[in-house]
Amino acid sequence: MTESGKRFEKATGYIASQSARAKKKPEGRDVLEPAITISRQTGAGAVTLAGGLAEYLNKETGVKEDAWEVFDKTLTRQVLDDHNLPTRVERYMTEDSPKPVKDALGDMLGLHPPNWELVKHTGETIYRLAKKGRCILVGRGANIITRDLTNVFHLRLIGSLEQRVIRCQDYYGIDQAEAVELIRKQDRARRRYLLAYYDIEIDDPTNYHLVINVDRYTAQALVRFVGDMVLKWSVGFDS
Repeated sequence: MTESGKRFEKATGYIASQSARAKKKPEGRDVLEPAITISRQTGAGAVTLAGGLAEYLNKETGVKEDAWEVFDKTLTRQVLDDHNLPTRVERYMTEDSPKPVKDALGDMLGLHPPNWELVKHTGETIYRLAKKGRCILVGRGANIITRDLTNVFHLRLIGSLEQRVIRCQDYYGIDQAEAVELIRKQDRARRRYLLAYYDIEIDDPTNYHLVINVDRYTAQALVRFVGDMVLKWSVGFDS
């Protein structure tokens, strides 16, 4: 099984365990569990932070079952599963807004549903996961989709271009010029995605609880800082 497949299998297990936990809630009592959304500049280390954060939160809360889970690349697989879509559609679920002609052509040829429909399905899955709690949702406008949920903490990661280039070089094994081009391409795409589908500017700090310059932290220190903040912030959710 591929690494992606293993991660999706783990995420599927999370869904099953969270559903079972929901059924055990005391009758007449709404028990809210925290969730986290992460918006990021390319190369800010969101995937690394999300993985470390899930491990840290599980350890600090003593959770063995119903553990925190990360949905980044596995999110599209979950959307396909939730909405009974064929796996070939996944390639069209990019974090960007396609040109209208290209989108219409793909729809007309039956290659994929209209892009707005895929975004709608993605939003429905994100909202459902966030309501269940104990999940970390990376990208896809998750902070906007869940902004009416009081149990969700919204985080944005930023950093200097210099440091983000270095991270991309290390992570993807590419040279400096390729890293710069990747950062510019993905940052533009994510900005277009938020503007096209939610009419939101991704860099507006009012859309987040916290905006962090990751240049100021080591990876380990960042995990502890965010983890401790979320744990303190989430106190009192049970109501």
